[in-house]
Amino acid sequence: MGSRLEQLRAQRETIMEIVSRNKACNVAVFGSVARGEETLESDVDLLVDFLPGASLTDQFRLQEELSILLKTSVDVISRRALKPRDTVIREEALAL
Repeated sequence: MGSRLEQLRAQRETIMEIVSRNKACNVAVFGSVARGEETLESDVDLLVDFLPGASLTDQFRLQEELSILLKTSVDVISRRALKPRDTVIREEALAL
């Protein structure tokens, strides 16, 4: 079956279409999936840049559409929402 990261990369094209449709770009994976420490119960944590004009509705829709595609819980975080103390997230994030 492969790691969850491998599964994400195998679905990259579809993921990028969903991301683009919801006014975002520059997708990166962080958290347990990026570290290779995920379990069957792990969610997928994604870091994105939202384009100008993107709304909270776009963020929620992106999260929902990716959760449906990936058949697991997905958390989508905007890079702009990161605080300076969130360096661990920035450092471990892997481009999709």
